[in-house]
Amino acid sequence: MYKRSCYSFNMTLTANFSQAKQHCESMGARLVAVNDEEEHNFIRQYLAADRARTTVSWWTSATDEASEGTWVLSGWGDIPAPFITWGPEQPDNYESKEDCAVYWGGNGLFNDLPCTMTANFICETEAT
Repeated sequence: MYKRSCYSFNMTLTANFSQAKQHCESMGARLVAVNDEEEHNFIRQYLAADRARTTVSWWTSATDEASEGTWVLSGWGDIPAPFITWGPEQPDNYESKEDCAVYWGGNGLFNDLPCTMTANFICETEAT
């Protein structure tokens, strides 16, 4: 738990962006929205605490599928993504096919990937 949010880090289930979003929504949650550096560091430290979590990618709600280069939070009213710390040379939209953002567990920075790829994912819900 961080501030008013609870997170579910799905280590055993991988999905494409759309499936991950649907899975989170089926649990009353949404794909994680990173709002500031403090939240980013909280997630980054959690991922770094377990070697298994550092070897995979994690879907976030950030996407520029609707408008290349304009990153929004899907499932959060498509508001502009307030905080993304990209890895080196990212986002690169490789082959014009990378429209969804993941956390790379290895460095805790963001990378753009094709939305059709499978990855682990982080769901976020408001604490009650």
